[in-house]
Amino acid sequence: MSICVVGSILVAAVAMTLIASDFFPQYINIIIIPIIAYVLSVIMSIIFQYSACKKLNMGSILIGDLGVIVTNTIIGLVLFIENIPVYKYAFGPYAPRNPITGLQYDSDSKEYGDAMATENHYKPQLLSGIVKAVIPVYAAEEVKEGFVYLYWTFWMTMLPLYFVMGAQGLC
Repeated sequence: MSICVVGSILVAAVAMTLIASDFFPQYINIIIIPIIAYVLSVIMSIIFQYSACKKLNMGSILIGDLGVIVTNTIIGLVLFIENIPVYKYAFGPYAPRNPITGLQYDSDSKEYGDAMATENHYKPQLLSGIVKAVIPVYAAEEVKEGFVYLYWTFWMTMLPLYFVMGAQGLC
């Protein structure tokens, strides 16, 4: 089943590259990443089923791997919605806070300008915050977003693909 891990890492690396490099707008990435995940998972499933059973059942591969496209689409939509500054629309503008101390930044400080530019204090970032909490603070925002997509795309490809490959290995 290591082919499942390798395939998931490939999909996650492509997702990270697309997000961190800003090749396409965010809403286009929601479409592209699940398609890439599906294509790579079909390739990995073909390799696995042929090596395990010495025959291919393309119908079960194509239908079984639809779980990968569904989970990657769901996580893409959730991460996209997390990046909408909903708190700004709900509560109006307010000063950002230091994530360590919880105190508001001074309006003339560099941190205040950076926080207002990214508007991260207006975004819910529930799933993104899990990953961004372990990334160093000095990393650029694009790199942080890339790691968020790397993490969540890896797991959203790995879990359904592992399940499907387990079923496909039962010749």
